[in-house]
Amino acid sequence: MGMVFLLIPFFSFGQLAKSKPSKHFFDSLKTKHLWLGAQVVPGFGQIYNKQYGKAAVLYVGMGSMLYMGIRSNNTYKRYLSEYNNLDPVFSDMDYYEKRYLREKHTRNFFLAGAGAFYLASVIDALVVYNKDQHSPATATILSTVLPGAGQVYNRKLWKVPVIYGGIYTMVFLVDWNNRRYIRTKKAIREFPNDEYNGLRPVEDLKLYRDIFRKNRDLAFAGLIGVYVLNIIDANVDAHLYDWNVNDDLSFHVEPTILNNNFASTAYPQPAFGLSCTINFK
Repeated sequence: MGMVFLLIPFFSFGQLAKSKPSKHFFDSLKTKHLWLGAQVVPGFGQIYNKQYGKAAVLYVGMGSMLYMGIRSNNTYKRYLSEYNNLDPVFSDMDYYEKRYLREKHTRNFFLAGAGAFYLASVIDALVVYNKDQHSPATATILSTVLPGAGQVYNRKLWKVPVIYGGIYTMVFLVDWNNRRYIRTKKAIREFPNDEYNGLRPVEDLKLYRDIFRKNRDLAFAGLIGVYVLNIIDANVDAHLYDWNVNDDLSFHVEPTILNNNFASTAYPQPAFGLSCTINFK
């Protein structure tokens, strides 16, 4: 399981020199430090937030998963070595193959569990640290560490399926085009004894190869785009979280019909216009 971590610039040194730091400046600065500490030392965020019980659960859970993962990995290596040393004419090859593959999946499960504990500790540290205010820095980091987590933090749950739908689509397109790219490249290398038995000209195979490679690269760029947009969306939504966007605003602009009965013209007629209303509260 791979995790991508990006360093997000949360403040501008130019603005720092010219003006008094804002609330968001301090929020971003402290949150960034907590995030970095939680990444380097698992449980640092829980200890900093004085939630020692959570830190204990993290160490027990993550340690257990790591121990079981390492143990399964050693067993997997032993089973794989036994399989590779078998005589090819041995009748029970399938049994040994299934055995090492099963142990491989078990190893991956435990290592993924350890990663999940680690990821949960980072997210929990950020959310608890900023529990008294809605933090744009926290929303940004959450979506950086785990796409969609910032949207959950911003209470925009409907965006999560959209984000993962886009990610899944792009991953599928990358994989689909990459497999066909490898297939056509192999056919070119083995021509005329390829899987098509030389029925397709080399020129056509090269054309298909280039098309699949281009589509794969475009899909990969799209995947990066979805990931970046997920971060930007979380940041923007977090900054607008406390804005008053209901209908009871102090300033209203709405269409209206102007009555010209009192106008100094010979043929007064109603006219369409805009009405601007300011409410002083």
